Amino acid sequence: MSELEATDSETYIKEWFVDILHQFPHVDFSFKTVNSTFKPDSISYREAVFFLCSLPVIWCVIFLLLTSCCLCLQCIRKPPQKTDKSTCLRVSLFIIIFLSIGILTPGFYGNEQTSKGVGKFVEAVKDTNETITEAVDTLGTLNDLAKSISERSVLALENVIRQYTNESVRTSLESLTNDITEAAKKARGDVASIRLATPNITLYYIVQDTTDYEFYRWIGTVVALCFTLGVLLLILIAIWQKSKCIVMLSIFIGFLTLLVIWGSAGFYLGGTVAGADLCYDPDLFVENVTSQKVDRAIVKAYIECPLGSTDPDMFSQNIKMARDAVTQANNTLYKIKAIVKPFNIPQLMEPMRRVAEELEYCSGNITVLAEDLDCREIHKNYIQAVQGICNTSMLGLVFILLCLPVSGLMFILTMCLLPRFWRLIGKKRGYRPVDDADPFCPRPPPYNGLNPGPESEVLPMHGPLAETPPPAYRPTGTFVENYNFGPSRSRYSSET
Repeated sequence: MSELEATDSETYIKEWFVDILHQFPHVDFSFKTVNSTFKPDSISYREAVFFLCSLPVIWCVIFLLLTSCCLCLQCIRKPPQKTDKSTCLRVSLFIIIFLSIGILTPGFYGNEQTSKGVGKFVEAVKDTNETITEAVDTLGTLNDLAKSISERSVLALENVIRQYTNESVRTSLESLTNDITEAAKKARGDVASIRLATPNITLYYIVQDTTDYEFYRWIGTVVALCFTLGVLLLILIAIWQKSKCIVMLSIFIGFLTLLVIWGSAGFYLGGTVAGADLCYDPDLFVENVTSQKVDRAIVKAYIECPLGSTDPDMFSQNIKMARDAVTQANNTLYKIKAIVKPFNIPQLMEPMRRVAEELEYCSGNITVLAEDLDCREIHKNYIQAVQGICNTSMLGLVFILLCLPVSGLMFILTMCLLPRFWRLIGKKRGYRPVDDADPFCPRPPPYNGLNPGPESEVLPMHGPLAETPPPAYRPTGTFVENYNFGPSRSRYSSET
């Protein structure tokens, strides 16, 4: 059903994106089309969901392989001669990173929206579970009361009647007490019919499992988004500082970030499509699941709860017959009181008081049972649960599903530009001119072959070799000898 009408005008209306997501192709691992009806117990349907989950991951792996090849090519290429052309690329990276950070914002909103919808679902299931538990407890109480009336209280009354009344009065009173016993047994049978139609059903495991899964989903999504945000900030710092080390670190961490982003995108793609399949016809799924324990007609009556309806027909009839039986037993007890009143038998007061109290308890519990079995309350909780999952949570899932792939594409673009930026910011380290007149500058060895003099005597160099930096210096003599101070330099000058 696309719309569920409640007595208080509450409705569930499918969102437009539910129809779009439900029409996604469902293909299993053998590439065969699968029915898009939500059937989590079906192996082929689960394969179709896992196939959707794997698509973003496969895309990410292919890109990582291509990026690794590009990175290797950048590493083996010769460094550029000019290093002043990274400004345009730097500005582009700044713009892309700021856009990526902005794109992550809807992801945080969608995560909170999804959690909010799950919270509504959990609260509705809790209320329904409490109603069912209270109804089952009331049925047990009514069964015990009817059993006590028919097997103990009426028998105690009959014993007193036999002891303190004559035979003519005793016959009429025993007939009336038999009527009370039959009415109690009839009420007990009506209660048992309702009890058989509502076996021990507990929804607590649904509440517990949903709460646990939602906690891990919320934590995982926050960690993935915060990790991506942290890596983007690291890349921003690397670009601002023009640090090759931080850029390279960002590239390697970026590979892991891509796996996180596209892995999360695959998880949410499969989950969102499965959620859309559920929300396309939630009534059918609930009927199929609960029909194994509860009659399908009863489940459908609570799901639909037409205008003007209160209880399922079977429950209404059983409750009415149980109430009539209790009323009949009360009327019979009043007749007994009227008959024995002239005889003034005080021994009858206590048994009759006990029967009257138990009948009153039965009447009160039947009223409580009718309220618990009223379809309007359970239907209201059902609508709240469906709206929480299919309206609120699905909207959040769509936000996350849009955020992750777009953020992943922006991150791919960033990873494509970072290796190029890493090459452009490399500094070409050259040698500076050396002042030969500096007395503390090491002198080169006599490698020009023009000076046959001592090792410590070096001719001055001219031409282009004068700008060549000196090689590593190994001291072979005293400080004065190695730096051509004192008489040796004068002797050489005079000889030339």
